Amino acid sequence: MKRNQSKELDSSIEDVKARQRNTTWPDVLRGGRSVDEFLWKGARDAPMVQRVGAVLLALAYVLVALFFIGRATSGGEWFSGVVGVLLIIIGVIFVRSATRR
Repeated sequence: MKRNQSKELDSSIEDVKARQRNTTWPDVLRGGRSVDEFLWKGARDAPMVQRVGAVLLALAYVLVALFFIGRATSGGEWFSGVVGVLLIIIGVIFVRSATRR
């Protein structure tokens, strides 16, 4: 193998290893922590993709909350209503964090 090809191969292997670093244990923990921090506190420098993802996640929470609130109003189950209200609060926090500038 030529020397130039060997360097290209080494750099390609290092590039693949760097991209897959998020899938091993300590890096997954760091990545999860940063996502949690963004969802709860917000970030001024977050890209638009992360903001849209946070709003979509919040929408999912609100839709599930509406299901619980509907169960509470039709069946008189107070616990479902409480869960629904808590899920709406979480959804509002996520939207507020995503729109924070």
